[in-house]
Amino acid sequence: MTAPLVRLAEPRDAAQLGVIGPAAYAEAYTQLWDDPAAYARHLETFGLGAFERLLAQPSARVWVAETGGRVVGFLQLMLNCADPLDGAEGGVALKRIYILGPARGLGLGKRLLAAALADAHARGAAYIWLDVMASSKVVMKTYRAWGFAKAGCVAFEGGTREGFRDMVVMRRGISA
Repeated sequence: MTAPLVRLAEPRDAAQLGVIGPAAYAEAYTQLWDDPAAYARHLETFGLGAFERLLAQPSARVWVAETGGRVVGFLQLMLNCADPLDGAEGGVALKRIYILGPARGLGLGKRLLAAALADAHARGAAYIWLDVMASSKVVMKTYRAWGFAKAGCVAFEGGTREGFRDMVVMRRGISA
């Protein structure tokens, strides 16, 4: 296996992202859904067309992790994105970070986050926020290890099972 590479996504990556996005999401969150049509609609937000539109947005930054010439994970950051709890400006939102199961444990998430934080710092962002399913205890533990702290809660809209709609908003500062 070649050494993993983390780099900024390019439009040519949309096809690979459109495959690994739904796959990685399905690996992590299928159990949360009880409405098959809503689940299918949500998976489309990770598809080829969604990534083509996302990569064309000036406020979006996407980093990919690749190994062996194939994308195996990604991180999506949205610039100038107000905090969902208090509307505070000056932040960026970590909207998605997904890594395919066989690529987990290689330190790719931490490397993707480091690239995103360096870019956000260079752009003058003061903090980064994210939301994560409250039922994802292992993921929240990882975010805490990366310096994020719970700031509050919001509800996920979109057809998940009753009892699985709570999301935790987490924040951390950005420094060099």
